[in-house]
Amino acid sequence: MKAENDLKNLYEDCMDFWGLEKQLRAVQEECAELILAVSHYLRSRKTGHENLIEELADVRLITDQIIHHFGKHEIECVIDVKSDMVKEKLERYKEKANGI
Repeated sequence: MKAENDLKNLYEDCMDFWGLEKQLRAVQEECAELILAVSHYLRSRKTGHENLIEELADVRLITDQIIHHFGKHEIECVIDVKSDMVKEKLERYKEKANGI
């Protein structure tokens, strides 16, 4: 895996060259491609695995650029709140599944 500084420099170079609007459109495109890859994977797990991994990597690269642009700390604060919500939801579903 590349060093964090190398990735930060890459993200900044991409944003400087292409700009925020173009990179946000790339997020849309990559997410659409991921949705399609998930569908293919669910339909045929043997043939869709590699494409799913590739599209996950593409989405991660482009979203990491956007996260870097808007500020990692701010987004991580929201992730903390949302992950707590997911944890609570999971606990409720588990209780329901176990008849508690």
